Order: sequence, then structure tokens, then C-alpha cells
Amino acid sequence: MREKIEKIANYLIKNFEGDEIQITIIFENNNLTRFYESKIHQNISIKGFNVFLSGRIDKKFGIFSFTDLNEEKLKYYLKKLKEIVLNSKEIEELDGFASPSKIEKIDTCDEYTYNFSEFERLKIVEKIVKKLKEEKAYGIVSTGGSEIYIFNSRGINLYQKQSDAHITITLWKNELSGWAEGHSRNIKNIDPEFLVERAKKKVDFKGEKIEIKPGEYPAILEFPAVGDVLSFMGWVGFSAKTYQEKRSFLIEKLNKKIFSEKFNLIDDPFNPLNFNFPFDFEGVPKRKIELVKEGIPINLVYDRRTAKKEGKEEGGNAVSPPPGGFPFPTNMEMKQGEKNLEKIIEETDYGIYITRFHYTNVVHPIEFILTGVTRDGTFLIENGKIKKPIKNLRFTDSFIKVFSEIEEISKERELIGGNSYGIRFPFGVLAPSIKVKSIKFTSGTTF
Repeated sequence: MREKIEKIANYLIKNFEGDEIQITIIFENNNLTRFYESKIHQNISIKGFNVFLSGRIDKKFGIFSFTDLNEEKLKYYLKKLKEIVLNSKEIEELDGFASPSKIEKIDTCDEYTYNFSEFERLKIVEKIVKKLKEEKAYGIVSTGGSEIYIFNSRGINLYQKQSDAHITITLWKNELSGWAEGHSRNIKNIDPEFLVERAKKKVDFKGEKIEIKPGEYPAILEFPAVGDVLSFMGWVGFSAKTYQEKRSFLIEKLNKKIFSEKFNLIDDPFNPLNFNFPFDFEGVPKRKIELVKEGIPINLVYDRRTAKKEGKEEGGNAVSPPPGGFPFPTNMEMKQGEKNLEKIIEETDYGIYITRFHYTNVVHPIEFILTGVTRDGTFLIENGKIKKPIKNLRFTDSFIKVFSEIEEISKERELIGGNSYGIRFPFGVLAPSIKVKSIKFTSGTTF
């Protein structure tokens, strides 16, 4: 397949009637088994190409995409690309596509995971179900990966194969729900029985959920909740695109202490515990970037377009082919603390324990106000113990304020993330659990 794709790319480069072209080809191997009430009810397998042709004529750039990699249609594709480019606006800050650079060689694919069959996913669901008693299980087991090819007129010729695996579990018992998730490049690194036990602890309570009044409460956020907030932080804060458009919460806050000194954050595309990857979708090498140091945000992430605007070195964080979309830190990790999560809970006299957030959205990007609802494991902590399940709460608060009041960070970290609703290419956050002084809850729910 690789020889055929290189042949097609060479034809497109040779025959494009413009100044230069980039060809981005993604072969997607996307497989999912979904279970409902402890029974498999859906198996999905999608295998196919997503092709993006990026062209330049003078200062005009355009992009054309298709999924049918038919050699007989290549002339038509080039014609459409030229039409799109000629009808596009000029982009003054871009001087063309990236030139070849040295790319670090890293292993991003486990072949066993990439080729994991539906029968093997069935065995994982079977392990989950065998651990249950009164509970009902809902969730997914997803395995596969993708193959990324990038070619351009300046000589870039890149290929990288990546695998990824994801298991999510929601258990229900007596109107209580409990969540657990696992992600890795290697399916063997995810223990489904461990995830079941974690979710079971969240539904193993007698009596109904209690209701608490809206207000500000001390809180412990488990790994998924922290990962959710950090992902929004990447979009709303550390992307140079939002900063240049003056809709980032870091406007006039870079190099100033706005978070707790306990908070340290990096983007590390080479850590094998994350969804590591050596280059971005412009063919630019990725690099490790320090984002927050002891509570001080010190860097943004760039693609080539946003980097050129500020006269900086080429980006490395493009998450779409040129002429560029939205640079994003795809491999964030927050520095862990010294206490394990159990100890942090034991030292908490009173507070709310939050497993994860649901339907999180941005209310005010400049103040980094987020809103959402707690879900699948919200509890009252009293005298160092998780005592009672709580009806879910809506939070609306500035997470600049919340992260400025971090009191504890767990020693443990877990990979949170996975696939977007688009092409299979996972982003990840290595997130600890944290204890914060308070989160503002603005209303309750009936569930």
C-alpha cells in the first residue's frame, strides 16, 4: 500500500498546476464494540482513506478533501484543488509549505492492538460482565489506529503508523452510576477488571442520593475531571490562534503567576505513556514545550501560520493540514504531587468528590469560566471518608480561580483522552487527581 500511495503522491506533485502542493493521506483503521445492559449490541469497523490536498498559487492557499483514492480521478481532484485555491483569499503571513526537517524516530504502534479483532474485544466485554453482580454495564471497547502520510513539493516524505485502544465503562445499580476509563497505545496496558472494580465502588452504596444546596464547596477532582479541564485549557488558553484573536484567557497574563505554584504543565509528544507522535499535520517536528511553570503560564503552542505572525520558529502543533486551522497541545501532562489519592481523601474533613464532568462548555473564554454537570460518581466527603452519593450538580466557575487554589495533587496520574468525532487520531492528557479550595455549584439536578 505504501508504494502505491507514494506513486500517487508523486503524480499529484508533478501535475499540480500551481506553485506547490501538500498531500496528507490518513488510512483509518477504526473498530468499536459497544455494550448495553451488559450485552454487546453493536460492532463497527471502518477502514478507509481520508485525503487532503493543500495547494498554493502565489499568496493564495486552499484545501480539497476526498475519501476515494481512485487513480482515475486524480486529474479531477487536481482541477478542483486549483479552482479552490484561485477562489481563496490571500494569506500574507504564509510563504508556502514546510521544508523537510529531521524527525525523531519513536515507536507509536503496537501491531497487536492495531489488528485487535472483534472476537478479542468480545473477550474483554466478557471479562467485564463476569465481574458484575447486580450491576448493569454500558460502554465501549475501541481498538485500531491510523497510518499518516505527508508529502509536499519541497521534499517532505513522512510516514507514521499509530495504534490506540480505549475502554469506557458505566455501571448502573439502584439509580447510581459509576464511571471508569482506560486509554493506551497498547490494549494490554488497560485492565478491564480493574476498571470494573473502580466503577463498582461508585455504585456500592445503600439508600438514595442526597441533595445539597448550590454554593461553593471544597472539591476533589478525579483524573477524568482534571483531564477535561486541561483539554479546555489547551483550546481556550494555550493555542496561539485564540491568543492572536484575543479570545484567550492568557491575554495580558503570560509570564504572570495566575495559578497555584503547585501547578506545572507541559506538552510532551515523546512520552510513551501518552499518545506520543513525532510530527504534526504540516510535517513539522514536534517538540517538548513547557506551558506552566510553578503557576506561571510561559508558552503557547503554534502551527506554521500562527508562528509566522509572530516571527517565531516553525510550530509543530498543527492538528490539521495547511493552510492551518487550530494549533493545540495534543500531549499535555500535569506534574504529579507526593500523596496518593486515598491519602488526600483521608485528610479532607468536608468536600465533594467528583469523578467526571459532562457536557462541559465555555461560558467566558477571557475569564476561563466553564460550565457543566458532574456525572457518574459525585459524593459527599466527611471526616476523611466518602460517605454518601450526591445528586449531580451544575458548576459554573472560573478555572483560573479554581486552579489558583489547588491544595493537593495526587501522586498517581492516568491517561485521559481518546478520539474526537472525526478521523481516528487520539489526543491525550496525563492527569493527576487534585484537591481544590472550592468550586462554585450554581444549581442542582434531579438525578
